[in-house]
Amino acid sequence: MIFSPSEHPALWSALLALPVSWDALPKQGVTLSGGAHLLRQNAPDGTLYLNVTFHESEDFQALQDGRGDYTEEELDDPDAVIEQRWAEAREVMWNVIAEAAQVLGEPAEAQEDAPGRVNWLLADRTISVGLFQADRDCPVEVCLWLLPPGLTADSLEL
Repeated sequence: MIFSPSEHPALWSALLALPVSWDALPKQGVTLSGGAHLLRQNAPDGTLYLNVTFHESEDFQALQDGRGDYTEEELDDPDAVIEQRWAEAREVMWNVIAEAAQVLGEPAEAQEDAPGRVNWLLADRTISVGLFQADRDCPVEVCLWLLPPGLTADSLEL
């Protein structure tokens, strides 16, 4: 589910006000007052967290297979198409981070080994925003992860 840009402004305050019990996150996730629905997920190590997707490109399976709604030029150079989608996602991500910073303040310094992701390390939770692509033929996404304190999307290998 993609999170609508019209819902962004209310999200940041709602994330701060959300009471979170990390051991008892609802299986159905959490719907915030602004309408955003955060999905409950499990990290590879079993840690529970919540996430929402702000932006998602198309799936690249058809492009990789040389078919789909692409020009001949795009089909000849699928890597260029994928890089363009990464550039578009980075632009969305920086806009989301700027919105978040208005409420959350400046994020913690980005880690060199985790470009394209930032974190707000709060006493009772971590809010991470960043880019994600599960595999080369999967969509490029801009995601928000609401995590237990002290953890980041990178430390959980998300």
